Amino acid sequence: MATIVVDAGHGGTDFGATRDGRMEKADVLGMAVAVGRELERRGHRVIYTRVSDVFIPLTERARIANNAGANLFVSVHRDAFTNTTANGSSVFVRPNVSAATNACATQMASRMATAGNFANRGVHNGNFTVLTATNMPALLLEVGFISNPQDNTRYDTNFIRIANAIADGVEACLTGGVAPPPPPTSGAGILGRVTTTGGGLNLRSAPNTSAPIVTTMLNGSNVTILGEQNGFYRVSFQGREGYASTQFITPTPTQGTITTAGGNLNVRSAPSPTASILGTLPNGSRVTIQDIRGDFFQINFNGRPGFVSRSFVRI
Repeated sequence: MATIVVDAGHGGTDFGATRDGRMEKADVLGMAVAVGRELERRGHRVIYTRVSDVFIPLTERARIANNAGANLFVSVHRDAFTNTTANGSSVFVRPNVSAATNACATQMASRMATAGNFANRGVHNGNFTVLTATNMPALLLEVGFISNPQDNTRYDTNFIRIANAIADGVEACLTGGVAPPPPPTSGAGILGRVTTTGGGLNLRSAPNTSAPIVTTMLNGSNVTILGEQNGFYRVSFQGREGYASTQFITPTPTQGTITTAGGNLNVRSAPSPTASILGTLPNGSRVTIQDIRGDFFQINFNGRPGFVSRSFVRI
């Protein structure tokens, strides 16, 4: 069992970065608690610098970690920039860290970016007080840009995956194991809207009409479509996940970027790896996602429907 201090940045009168009423202090508190709960579930001792909306001085955060004799300090933040196209996640460490800490940070950056479907901005040096005043290895995580709408969607859609990935990264740091980057996730979700004739749409626990009802979604409700199976979308709605008929949810066209290792991505005639190839798209191409079909995104390709693997498209 290790002792980990999980620090939710900002708080109280310090809002952190903001966008359209969204505050960094609130986003990171939720993520910090989720990470801590997952680490506790795995048997670790977790100490939080804050679990409510209060202001804690930076030196006090470091003091809490030092007095606890923590094995690792993890501070959770969200990035921001005046140019709203800036995006991605990153990890900061103090200058001149050991090779082991740098490897730990590199692996954390990879895990966090993959889980959140963020662009990986890598590891950087920073002279932040929570990094320089702590006696143990310390990481400051920037979990996507709060100033970028797409990063906010990635943050919300992949929230649990990101929290678990950070917990995985913490454990890898504690053991000194440097594993290869995890495989790409099967694409992030796209937005959709409930379109019934006026009544509610049942969100069920499984993709069939006899499964228990999780909740009912009103006509016009916004959802995040996470996948598709047997004529049902797997969706996220107000913090709950379940399945609803594809007949009554209209996907919202969403922009995505082809992210291969440098080669071209096949565009197929059907959502199957054995379907005929209509053509290819080079790495970095921008596409408009029309729908989700299993492990494939449906796009418009030369005026007709085409399908590309979700694993190689970043939203």
